[in-house]
Amino acid sequence: MTQIAIGKELHATVDAMLDDGTYLVKVADTTARMALPVGTRVGDQLSMVFVSREPRPTFLLMQQGSTTASLSTTARLIDHLLQSAEQDGAPDVIPGRTPLVSAPAVAATDPKTVATSLFRALASSGVFYESHLHDWISGSRSLADLAQEPQVQLPRQASSNPAHRTSEQNPANIDLTRLAAGMRELGSGAQALLDLMREAQSQPGNPATTDVDVISRAPEELPTIDQESGRLINLQLNALEHHQVRWQGELWPGQPMEWEVSEDKQKEGSATPEQSSWTSTVRFELPHLGEISATVRLTDSRVHVQINAASEDAAESLRQHSGSLADALEAAGAPLDMFLVKRNESP
Repeated sequence: MTQIAIGKELHATVDAMLDDGTYLVKVADTTARMALPVGTRVGDQLSMVFVSREPRPTFLLMQQGSTTASLSTTARLIDHLLQSAEQDGAPDVIPGRTPLVSAPAVAATDPKTVATSLFRALASSGVFYESHLHDWISGSRSLADLAQEPQVQLPRQASSNPAHRTSEQNPANIDLTRLAAGMRELGSGAQALLDLMREAQSQPGNPATTDVDVISRAPEELPTIDQESGRLINLQLNALEHHQVRWQGELWPGQPMEWEVSEDKQKEGSATPEQSSWTSTVRFELPHLGEISATVRLTDSRVHVQINAASEDAAESLRQHSGSLADALEAAGAPLDMFLVKRNESP
């Protein structure tokens, strides 16, 4: 089941009922032991949505035979968000609002500014809003930083209390008022996400006798979520599932760029101690070098760099500057273990 995409709806067949009340169910060319609702019969055709891979495979039971099974609010909310994102063609990337630097010369001579701008692009994207809100409450993040996130800037319904309206008219109070509104909404929004993740990892059956978990509960009214909030939650779910975030914007005005950051999971059963490992990849097309993709892999303090260039001339030009890159990384305390430049052979 490792190849099944999260959110994919699957058809399953009940093959047998065992003495302990569990069932053998064939789904995705695999037979799994499941705990199903009372009344399930051998031969029933089931419709399920795959919602979680860890700590155990978990399915949402959509339909049992000719009878529709009820789903929890959070389960139906996941399904609604995934379907809406697919229908609207919503990209699973963080959109860049402004160019990272003002001109090509800045990118060429001041890499620290580029790095700082990339950091801010992710930090203010809204993907990590709940974590940043916790930082603000604990005093490690400023209100001004938090006010840059899209959740705080979402339109709010005007207050019916004249005193509240007067307070909001004061520029000194506007950010704090928006933040307070965001915190009130967060009380239900964050709890819904927590419930969603807990439920996706719940174990209604006995884990000792079943291979997967199946969720089926009475329906509740779905909360109303506006399009922008839905887009942000969809980005958060993608980041949680894939341990990856993607950004797309401009390096400088008129220069498109893509950036992808991912955490590399340690292989199951690995006997080596767990190490922090991250991969960062940027892609762009430069005026003189053509299409370039650069991947940096950081494991603890060791760095591997691989660059793919569109032509051999561009690759050779980049190789000539490998010494400067190695010196800069060494000075930063991250020695360069590997540097590879090659021509991109993909079609």
